[in-house]
Amino acid sequence: MDQNLSREIKILIIDEQALAQNYLRFALEKLGYTQVHFTDKAQSALQMCNDRQFDLIICSFNLQQGKDGYQLYEELKVRRIQKLSTGFIFISAETDPSLVYSVLELQPDEFLAKPYTMRDLQNRIERVLKRKQELMPIYQWLEQNRLDRALQQLDHMLAEGQTPRLVPVLLRFKGDLLLQLADYDKAQLFFRSVLAVQPFNWARMGLVKTLLAKGDVAQATAEMQQLEQKGETRLFALEQLAELEFRRDEFELAQQHLEQATSLAPRNLFRQQKLQQLSRLNHDYERQYKAARDMVKFARYSMYEQPELYLNLARACIDFAVSLDEDGETNKLSKQANDCLSNLKSQFPDADTKEQQLVVQARLLYLKDQKDKAKKLLAELDHHNIVIDNLEAALDKAKALHEVGLSQASRQWFEQITRYCQQQQTDPYLKSYLQQESNERAELTTPPRELNNIAVMHFQHGNWQAALAAFEHAFRLLPRNSGIALNLLQSMLTAPEHLLPPQKRQHLTQACLRTIEKGKLDPEQNRRFEQLKLKHPSVFAR
Repeated sequence: MDQNLSREIKILIIDEQALAQNYLRFALEKLGYTQVHFTDKAQSALQMCNDRQFDLIICSFNLQQGKDGYQLYEELKVRRIQKLSTGFIFISAETDPSLVYSVLELQPDEFLAKPYTMRDLQNRIERVLKRKQELMPIYQWLEQNRLDRALQQLDHMLAEGQTPRLVPVLLRFKGDLLLQLADYDKAQLFFRSVLAVQPFNWARMGLVKTLLAKGDVAQATAEMQQLEQKGETRLFALEQLAELEFRRDEFELAQQHLEQATSLAPRNLFRQQKLQQLSRLNHDYERQYKAARDMVKFARYSMYEQPELYLNLARACIDFAVSLDEDGETNKLSKQANDCLSNLKSQFPDADTKEQQLVVQARLLYLKDQKDKAKKLLAELDHHNIVIDNLEAALDKAKALHEVGLSQASRQWFEQITRYCQQQQTDPYLKSYLQQESNERAELTTPPRELNNIAVMHFQHGNWQAALAAFEHAFRLLPRNSGIALNLLQSMLTAPEHLLPPQKRQHLTQACLRTIEKGKLDPEQNRRFEQLKLKHPSVFAR
């Protein structure tokens, strides 16, 4: 037992299992700690942390009632409810990779897997408390937001010759401070000097951030590709690659990497939000829907739960349903959108979302082929005094107006959205999507599903040029709709060859085949597809 550590420190234990609480009570008493507080709920723990400062918090990750341990610690950190000198230890019986990655992102002081011994507990507690005690001079400057003085204090401690155990902690701390201070030249020299001695993962990741900040993309990419191969740095590398690809307008690659990152650590809501925006840029409405659904799931009971999440999921359900040909799936998504509105009213009865819900209801009517009712509902809104206080709400209104044929009002909203983005600091992912949506809606006077129907009519009358143009346009807007892909493929194989350049024809054919392969055709569509295979074997043999 470390005799230099006070046994009068204040400890908070959060665990809903009585047996686990009793064991911790017994263990801490045996170790000599006297000021130990217990609770079985995260919400009461949050209140206790608001009322007093603790030196150490030991929390079960797997709390089932209301907030869980992840959400509690996230809120404590983001809102700075406890001091930086407060130690935090997670305890969990689960070691699922997605849990471990999520926990590592939050960077608690320790993670203790159940079952554990009293010796394990003692070692973790003493290690955390001793480290917090030794770093106290740095924390005091950080609490005052004096990063420069914190760095000076850190350099002084390194110059004094700290124990070998503390040096890696101080070095990592220094790298973080240099990045926060945006001193990239010094940071690059620092990270390279550390890596020359010891290949710390944190130093490699710090170097990547520095290289990207300095615009050395080639070297940063080479480093990221190495980090992507290592389990402990894979999440960081995937997210950085996605960010770089987004800046290059390589949206599909960015989405692929961000999907992989999200599958590793699904609880990061900001990453899920980026994935939702990228999915929309790629017209991947299924992934957009899944990201919106996961955001609602993981935000439940957290500090981030808000009405907008339920509205966004309802909108994502509609966007996905519009892209499908299957009535069964469309009906399920429509029901889920209505459930979102019901949950919104239940969870946030006082939220001022009446107009946003009305727009969602109008889009649901349009989805059920009740276009006149939807148009009448939207016509009741004020489209003359356009004021934007919520970009997603404004976008949904512009889309709804376009779908029912109120093109002039839709165009006015999109113009106002564009001006708003020029004047305000807008999330770059959302800004890119808004610009794309505005351009596509301006170019397209008919919604994709109706455009497909018009193309079918042209095809049946032998108007090949018009049919090809309409099918291609619909496919560009709904590239994962297997029914539209089949229609475009059939029209290309049936129409005279000279209407499309060979290279374009080949590119579109392969794109259609990929979509059909990944999607689902109904019996009638499948019959047509099999007939095409028999008539054009060379196309399907490639």
